[in-house]
Amino acid sequence: MDKAMLATDADASESANSYPTSSYSLIDLAKNQIALIEAIVENPRFGGLDAVVSQRLKDLGFLPNTPIRIVAKGLFGKPPYAVQLGSGVQFSLRLDELQKIRCKAL
Repeated sequence: MDKAMLATDADASESANSYPTSSYSLIDLAKNQIALIEAIVENPRFGGLDAVVSQRLKDLGFLPNTPIRIVAKGLFGKPPYAVQLGSGVQFSLRLDELQKIRCKAL
C-alpha cells in the first residue's frame, strides 16, 4: 500500500471520529446525548401562536448555548420526551415543541 492511500485512510478515520458540526432538531438526538441549544426556530404547526410558544420556551431556559439532553423517550421511542437542561431542571416536550429546538451535538 502506498503512503498516499495510507494518508487518505487516516484522514477518513479522523473525520469519522470528529464531532458533527451541523445543527439538528432536538427530536433527532439519541437518548442521553448531550447537545447545546443553537436556536428556537419557527414551527408552522403552531400557526399564529408560534411566537408565543418560542418566547415561553426561552422564558423556561431554552436559550442558545444551554446544554440539553434527552433523559427519557415515550412509548416505542415516540414523543413526548423528557429533556434536561444544564441547570438540572427537566421538562416534558411534545413533538411540535421538540422540532422548534435546534441544537448541536457534543
